[in-house]
Amino acid sequence: MKAAISSLRHNWTSVFIVRMSHALALKFFQLAKEEGMMGQGFVWITAYGLTDIFDVVGSPALDVMQGVLGVKPHVQDTVKLQNFTQRWHSKYRLENPGTSLSEPTVSGLYAYDTIWALASAAENATYVNLDFGPSVTKNGSTDFDRIDTSKAAQKLRGALLKVNFSGMSGIFRIEDTQLVSSNYTIINIVGQDRREVGFWTPNFGISGSPNMKSDINTIIWPGDPETVPRGWLLPRNKRLQIGVPANPGFGQLVRYENGPEGKKGFCIKVFDEVVDNLPYQVLYDYHGFDDGQGNSNGTYDELIYKLYLKEFDAVVGDVTILANRSSYVDFTLPYTESGVRMLVPVLDRRQKTAWTFLKPLTADLWLGTGAFVVFTGFVVWCIENHEDFKGTPANQIGSVFYFSFSTLVFAHREKIKNNLSRIVVVVWLFVVLIVQQSYTASLSSILTVEQLQPTVTNLDEVIRKGSYVGYLNDSFLPGLLKSLKIDESKMIALNSAEEYNNALSTGKVAVIVDEIPYLKLFLSKYCHNYTMTGPIYRFDGFGYVSTVF
Repeated sequence: MKAAISSLRHNWTSVFIVRMSHALALKFFQLAKEEGMMGQGFVWITAYGLTDIFDVVGSPALDVMQGVLGVKPHVQDTVKLQNFTQRWHSKYRLENPGTSLSEPTVSGLYAYDTIWALASAAENATYVNLDFGPSVTKNGSTDFDRIDTSKAAQKLRGALLKVNFSGMSGIFRIEDTQLVSSNYTIINIVGQDRREVGFWTPNFGISGSPNMKSDINTIIWPGDPETVPRGWLLPRNKRLQIGVPANPGFGQLVRYENGPEGKKGFCIKVFDEVVDNLPYQVLYDYHGFDDGQGNSNGTYDELIYKLYLKEFDAVVGDVTILANRSSYVDFTLPYTESGVRMLVPVLDRRQKTAWTFLKPLTADLWLGTGAFVVFTGFVVWCIENHEDFKGTPANQIGSVFYFSFSTLVFAHREKIKNNLSRIVVVVWLFVVLIVQQSYTASLSSILTVEQLQPTVTNLDEVIRKGSYVGYLNDSFLPGLLKSLKIDESKMIALNSAEEYNNALSTGKVAVIVDEIPYLKLFLSKYCHNYTMTGPIYRFDGFGYVSTVF
């Protein structure tokens, strides 16, 4: 039996239903307690045939069954039962003088009702001669095996199946050769007491009352009364050994420091949160895949291969889900955005000089505006013929130009008398208003908004120029870059966001190709001088890794 209990301890389940004899059950729970299986995380439920073990065995069972739940048929306290209990107490004292008084068990009440049912069935069955003649269908090896069933027994059995009366235990009725019990009481062993914590009825299911739906009482579980067991446990001799990649350059994603501050990266925090919400307890230890100084001890592929070699049970970190890796390990669903893009410097096209105010309008527009200024003044001069536009030729030419330019700021003082002139001036003023508003908006944008443009827009341009390409060290990206026809001699491995910035700002590399989560972390710190550009090369994102089961 001890070996069987030890094998149970190494299973994932922590919920057990016990159905055995009283003597065997006492021995079983004693061994379970010695194995540490009567503590936190375990659930023990006894079938109703075993729930009255405490009446039979006494305190030894209570000592080793703390926190056990038992189910027994619910017996309603009636006047008939109270009278029977008094008679039973009197007879018990008479036959067992000097012993402690106990209560009638449910099994005892069933036995009492069974005798009444059998007597009632015998009374209802008419007399039939006992006929144990030889059977025509049975061919046993002995005479006893060849004896046929008595007709009287068949009749008595039929009468017993029809019995239906109210006994000490409740309604006594048999269906499919089984005694029917519709209501059950849930018992919880706490100390030297058997607490009723709830009931199960066909109408209300599990409830605090047999007559209405309500919450059950608090259950005191084995080991830790305040912790509700989750129903599943890792084998008690098993703690998961989890590898964590070393990526000091992007500690926001993956970092584990088991110190006073307990700093953790995003990937570790997500994993811890998921495990905390599992319906069972998982015990695990983190192991950094580093050289003891915080630096990586190899590539991500090498780390995953150690998982394949059973040196780790799982890998938690910024591990990208790839088809070639999935051939020998399992991945969870991705928990980050997927994809690879380029990181490139940007140029500020906004070059402010003393002549910046001329940039909002093109040269053609400037010339066209000047021509319309002169043309409008000339048309108004031709139509108007009063003293404001008369005088010497020089004065008239000056009046034409002054009138046209003054309308640009709506400051003309010449009187317009002809209706045709007024129409021309109104149209011109409307055009001037549009030009002014557009010019003001464009000039404000040039003076205030950064005009940033990426220096490179696609990898083909990088390949054509023979420029260098940066990538994250120890990642899978060299294989991707080779598939994109980039020469291996033009690839430079980098380790951190600071190295990214230094390589791009000094021109050591023209672009950096990396996964989007890393690039977003980089841009959160260096957002003014760089941008993501180019096509997105789709991948499945980060996932947690486990061995193939």
